[in-house]
Amino acid sequence: MRNINMAMLLFVPVMLIYGCKKMIMVESPKNQLTTDKVFTDSTSASAALLGVYANFESQFEPNYSTYLSLYTDETGYVGNDVANNEYYNSSLTSANRINQNTWSVLYGIVYQCNDIIAQLKSNAILSGSLNTQLTGEAKFLRAFAYFYLVNLYGDVPLLLETNVLVTSKASRQTEGLIYDQMVKDLLAAKEGLRSSYTGAGKVRANKLVASALLSRVYLYQKSWALAEKEADAIIESNLFTPLEVPANVFKANSKETILQLWNQNGFMSNSSSIPSAGNIPQYIITTDLYNAFEVGDLRKSNWIGAANVVTGGISKSYNYGTKYKNKTASTSSPEYLVVLRIAEQFLIRAEAHAMLGNIKGAVDDINVIRKRAGLSPLSDFLNIQECLSSIAKERRVELFTENGHRFFDLKRSGQLNTVMGNYKPGWQNGMSSLFPVPQDEITYNRNLLQNPGY
Repeated sequence: MRNINMAMLLFVPVMLIYGCKKMIMVESPKNQLTTDKVFTDSTSASAALLGVYANFESQFEPNYSTYLSLYTDETGYVGNDVANNEYYNSSLTSANRINQNTWSVLYGIVYQCNDIIAQLKSNAILSGSLNTQLTGEAKFLRAFAYFYLVNLYGDVPLLLETNVLVTSKASRQTEGLIYDQMVKDLLAAKEGLRSSYTGAGKVRANKLVASALLSRVYLYQKSWALAEKEADAIIESNLFTPLEVPANVFKANSKETILQLWNQNGFMSNSSSIPSAGNIPQYIITTDLYNAFEVGDLRKSNWIGAANVVTGGISKSYNYGTKYKNKTASTSSPEYLVVLRIAEQFLIRAEAHAMLGNIKGAVDDINVIRKRAGLSPLSDFLNIQECLSSIAKERRVELFTENGHRFFDLKRSGQLNTVMGNYKPGWQNGMSSLFPVPQDEITYNRNLLQNPGY
């Protein structure tokens, strides 16, 4: 893999140091930053870890969510970019530059985390508490990267070291093995991380942040009791409730946020897709998604905007996502990318309750979400299938355009080919459920096999 060997060997030490306003450049030769100096004091070591968060925010998200929404039935595309249209038509090629970037950035994050973990393991300079905290955060971030890798590509290489002679020849490992490593990393992170947040805001992992991702991982593994336990601990902490009104959910100070990715300017890098007056939105909320909302749903009125465009004397309205509203820098009401929030935990616990036979508990959790949306509560007298259908519907309208939830939910429920096959004429059963391994990676690593059909 070119991006896991030579490129990483040369450039990761630099990547580790920059990416956040508060980072401090370490004195070093002019053409490189060496890791032996990065871990000699608490400031530079913390900066190295913050650089991983920065890469998640600036290089992976929020554009990743945009493309996953295009790939499914959440948004349409108005434009002529070839790579974007491949996502919109659900017909990716192994040469797609966006897909190449997704793979490269995620494995770049894995490499950074592996390097940090290795450096800290043999470090006798930093305090024990700081060493434990930074190691826990690196393991959380590594698990987060692998969560996306395995759900996008299926079997992927499991890299836990930085030795280029090993990483450049790594073959794919089973999804089960990747999930086992995620669980191992997240349990270790929970053990080592603090209960409170580090620094200002909710922009670094702590114990409950690790639990939030762990509950999602257990849900995907169908480990219902374990998913229920993790989600329950987060909800019952009362740190993230009551839920915010929809207009405030994605603001920097939102109570229901569990983890945000900080950015310097207080607005999303893809905010240019928010249309100016009279212009057609680049990414349009589909009619299917728009009609999935019930009448009176406050999420619909707060999280979906309408652009009225006059063409040839005819006015037409286009819907677009407005979960994030800032188009320019804001210090008075900043918005940071939300990657984990309490509403998802209620829906995770609801699904786990239902699968364990606790329909009343599941309905109670669904109704917490519905109450915030201004909707009437569901009855407790649902059978399990009705309950699961209600959860799926709430996940669709609550988590739309966030972090690829729609794509992953359809996959894990076994409905992906049915739903998307009926929605997109170019959908190919089986093949379209996994993204292609980028061709460049296969070219540079002969042990790396392509997904079927590509």
